[in-house]
Amino acid sequence: MAEKIRLVLLGLWTGAMAFFSFIVAPSAFAVLPTRHLAGQLVSRTLSGLEVLGLAFGILLLIMLLASRLWRRPASIFEFAVTLLMTAATAVSRFIVSARLHELRLRLGEGLDALPFTDPTRLAFDRLHQVSVGLMSFNLLAALVLIALLIWRDHSSPTSA
Repeated sequence: MAEKIRLVLLGLWTGAMAFFSFIVAPSAFAVLPTRHLAGQLVSRTLSGLEVLGLAFGILLLIMLLASRLWRRPASIFEFAVTLLMTAATAVSRFIVSARLHELRLRLGEGLDALPFTDPTRLAFDRLHQVSVGLMSFNLLAALVLIALLIWRDHSSPTSA
């Protein structure tokens, strides 16, 4: 039963990340009148997603630790990957997004007016790439864990 709950949590987290990455962010930049407004919407939405990811990550880690079989190699792998996902989410929230938010506040709509070679613009673009990388890692890691949980469920003797 605990594996099914973990599977649901991972599915929800994955779905939220995918919806944000493939629907919300591109749509905001496509339909809002300025990149500044789109950035504000995406930043606010990402903040909620990061809180959700931290909550789900911590809950998944607690559930794994409470499991009586958590010392099996597959469970250790699941724990390690979940810990990395939670850490990536924390880095995204408390370091990367915080710095991006500070730059947006300081520069406002002037951010888009900066030349692509400006050091502040380059720093913003680098932070954005780190943010995308962290989210991509979490999406891929979650998919691996979902596959592991499904495979483990179907290969267990009680699933037949």
